[in-house]
Amino acid sequence: MNLYLLRHGEAEPTAFSSAGRQLTEAGHEEVASVARQFASRNLKLDACFVSPSLRAQQTSATFLSLIFNSPEPITTDILSPDKRAAQAIKFLENISEENVLLVSHNPILSELLALLTDGNVDNLTILETGNLACVSLEIMGLGMGSCPFILTPDPAIVPSS
Repeated sequence: MNLYLLRHGEAEPTAFSSAGRQLTEAGHEEVASVARQFASRNLKLDACFVSPSLRAQQTSATFLSLIFNSPEPITTDILSPDKRAAQAIKFLENISEENVLLVSHNPILSELLALLTDGNVDNLTILETGNLACVSLEIMGLGMGSCPFILTPDPAIVPSS
């Protein structure tokens, strides 16, 4: 499985609720920059699972709009900001698709990256807004994957907020 972990783009600092925070203009540009890099590698997606929060929904819409033949996103509470990586791993054990995009938040995504590649969170790589990490796995499990690349937004095209 190729698992792509996409952290939502930069969001407004406050809103009526955390789940209602929207992407800023810079956040949309971050995601678009990473989507263009993803597309230039001719990578494909078979499935996309998204947190129900507005910023994650907007991130997936922006990202998928720039990807050829993208799947329809599926919203799942398992990727909500209050969930943990162990819950996501159990969810992923039942996924049969080969190329899967998860659009979510920290700490779940950074923890997921660490657990799947190192088996623990001792050397946690923090995914910044708009970052996309690839985890390549033959078998879903702790320490069973490698991270061949992390895409980051091009600082030259992302407007400062």
